[in-house]
Amino acid sequence: MQRIDFAEKIASGLAGWFQQLAAQDLETQVGEDAARVEIVRLISALRSYIPDTAMRPTNWPPTTKKRIDIAVLGKNPGAKGWYGAIELKWPSVAMDVERMRRAIVEDAIRVAFCATANLCANFLVLGGTKQSLSSLFDTQHPNAPEKESQRQAFCRLLSSDPAAAVGFLRNQELNTAFPDCGDRVPQEAFNGWTRRLKTELVASADVKIGSTEKGKLFVWQCKK
Repeated sequence: MQRIDFAEKIASGLAGWFQQLAAQDLETQVGEDAARVEIVRLISALRSYIPDTAMRPTNWPPTTKKRIDIAVLGKNPGAKGWYGAIELKWPSVAMDVERMRRAIVEDAIRVAFCATANLCANFLVLGGTKQSLSSLFDTQHPNAPEKESQRQAFCRLLSSDPAAAVGFLRNQELNTAFPDCGDRVPQEAFNGWTRRLKTELVASADVKIGSTEKGKLFVWQCKK
């Protein structure tokens, strides 16, 4: 399986699950834990990889308590290393948008600093209702210049447009908009990193009931 195929299966599978909930008017009741369980179920059903949760990346020191949401492991008993690392965010409508943007960028950095091989699926997955995602990407802050600057940096890093799929922020831009955003990566792995962070939107899916958009799913490949 190719990396883009894997991303598209995650996006479309999650969208189908979310659409069923939206058909019951339950789209605002979905949380990150439920979405994580569904990703694990989806990956297991593909029968190509084994998902495991709350795992320490192989290149992070054994002393750290920091973990990644989902590790994508090989099926063979002798398989070594990770095929992929996935961090998930599923914001609610009632979120603090400034904190949520920062948490999402931190997750992008975390998966970028996970050692993977072969498939190299270093994925940030973001899903939610149309309202919650619009708050993150589209709602401007005319009376809060710093918050608006953060929103613009967030959109430059994480493109929601498949026609302009690649986004990035230089290290200085990251630290200005999201101070200390590398703190959730062990310093032994972070190792004084000063380069840019790059992402590519590799899959997305709409969630609709009839012509009414209820939500969306995004999957970005993250690189340091």
